[in-house]
Amino acid sequence: MAKPIHELYEDFAKGRISRRDLIKRAAVAGAATPAIVNFLDNPSSASAAPKKHFSLTRTFGQDGAKLQPPPAGGDTSEQLIFRGWNYRPEVVQDNTAKFNAAYTESVDYQTITGDYIGIMENFHITNQPLDMAYSNPSTLFRWSVPGWIHDYESWWSVDDARGEMYDGVRDSMTINGKLTGLPYFVSCRGTMATNKVILDKAGVTAEQYPKTWTELYDMCRQLKSSGAAETPFLPHWFTAGVWFGVSWGYLFECLNRGAVLFDDATNAPVFDDASLGILQEWRKLLEDGIVPESVFTMGEADWIDAFAKGTYAFSPQQTYDLKVFNDPAVSQIAGQVVALPVNGQSWGMIDEGIYSIPSRNDSPEKLARKYQLGGYFGYRDDQNNIAVAKRWAIEAALNSGYKSILQDEEVIAAYNSWLPNPEMLTTLNGVLEAAPFAKVWQTFWWEEWNAQAMTEIPKAILGQSTVEEVHAGLKKLAEELVERYQF
Repeated sequence: MAKPIHELYEDFAKGRISRRDLIKRAAVAGAATPAIVNFLDNPSSASAAPKKHFSLTRTFGQDGAKLQPPPAGGDTSEQLIFRGWNYRPEVVQDNTAKFNAAYTESVDYQTITGDYIGIMENFHITNQPLDMAYSNPSTLFRWSVPGWIHDYESWWSVDDARGEMYDGVRDSMTINGKLTGLPYFVSCRGTMATNKVILDKAGVTAEQYPKTWTELYDMCRQLKSSGAAETPFLPHWFTAGVWFGVSWGYLFECLNRGAVLFDDATNAPVFDDASLGILQEWRKLLEDGIVPESVFTMGEADWIDAFAKGTYAFSPQQTYDLKVFNDPAVSQIAGQVVALPVNGQSWGMIDEGIYSIPSRNDSPEKLARKYQLGGYFGYRDDQNNIAVAKRWAIEAALNSGYKSILQDEEVIAAYNSWLPNPEMLTTLNGVLEAAPFAKVWQTFWWEEWNAQAMTEIPKAILGQSTVEEVHAGLKKLAEELVERYQF
């Protein structure tokens, strides 16, 4: 078993291991390599070497004990530190102010500019004050390995919260049987946005909409041959400035079509013939002009803007961006974009932001305050309402991890103000219900594999390498990572 990170730093400081061994072993233990190197090269930038972290919830969780909510009038003079990425910070600031007023608390909320994940990992490694932070499913797992975050098993509302979640959402935040995060937003990345302007022009009725990826590609070829669209499909192949473009597109199409990249039970690399076939099909889509080659130079914002111009018939987008496509202020096809319903095969996969609770040798009293903060944002407020998630749904069409949000009358009214038709709300709920969770995200090595996949998959599609070489190389990389990290 790998040593805790604080012990590795002590070994390095006392000359027992080399710099190279420190970086290698700390990576195995769960530290981000760039953050380690930054600490070694700039030791004065960190407040101190990492201290021993432990999670009180591990002790409490063993016997099923739960903490009690903080008492009214308790000592809240020590600030709670909340850091997030830069999305609608004015909304988060307002929600934070409401929390502070409701509980006479002192939460300091600020956004992080730049490489959010890398900066947060450096916060953890150097033991900087941090009481709540955004994460996503793969970072949630990475941060759980060295004990950088608490689970929620000792939170007084944990059973109620998980009972109200979508199954896929609950699974995505459950690590070793313990709920380790609460949902900030939930989306299906790969929700199939459909441009009715093009389909109507081609005489395609709703009853004829594709139900599977195979039918989708067949229809795209028909649309091109009929002249209804020059390039009918805008795929999830963007690469500029992101880590979740073409590689995630490959992952969710494999999940949807039953192609196996990684074994569902063990995450062992499989890379079956069907997963090879998808890459071969992608190469042919580009060769036949079904997709634009320019997608590889797009960032996510460019990709969203491109679909909003109305030249594509289909694109696997984020669920919440359907609001963008139906907004006449930014979209040339407003009122004409619907989602393909689930009819046997799912579309896309669960994607989400998560409220994680960092571990800083917290007393039970401090941990209870952290749980209160996480519960307020990630579940119910002081009036027992799922208020924060409801606000996001109304104002930004950010879906929630809780089923009740899309059943709320005010949320329904807000959605119906921009949905092309009321029936589409049922479609969106069905997409979220069916969206799978990528279990391979709960491996320590996923992000390393993903970074290489972002570079290699375009080579296969563009013909810079053979599809077979890229497919075999990505499998070999996964096997090497499994062997390196042993979990």
